Amino acid sequence: MNPIKLVTRPIRNLTEAIVMPLRALFVVGLCALINWATSPGQWWVQWVALGMGIAVLVAWARAARTLVVLGIVAWVGWKIYQRYGATARTRFEDWVARTRPKAAEVVELVRGSGGARFAEPTR
Repeated sequence: MNPIKLVTRPIRNLTEAIVMPLRALFVVGLCALINWATSPGQWWVQWVALGMGIAVLVAWARAARTLVVLGIVAWVGWKIYQRYGATARTRFEDWVARTRPKAAEVVELVRGSGGARFAEPTR
């Protein structure tokens, strides 16, 4: 599965839910104009309208599914943050403070015996 499509699919679903009714209106209107101009006694444009109506309903169903999934993910994320957020942040900040070297230690390392490997080569 393409990971880019996995990321962009929700955006595409929501965009299609907005664009598809406008597209259907244009297509059905154009087909109605062609139907009126070519064979006014037989209205075949109703089948085009039915097909485009189904396409609009499918686009809306996909958008609804996307919104429901995003809502569930947001709710689960909020519950996890409520449960672990403050303590996890505190533990992470304590870990960073313990493991981050002090500036003086870094300067000493570079200038001291370990600094030889950082020195410029002599020619």
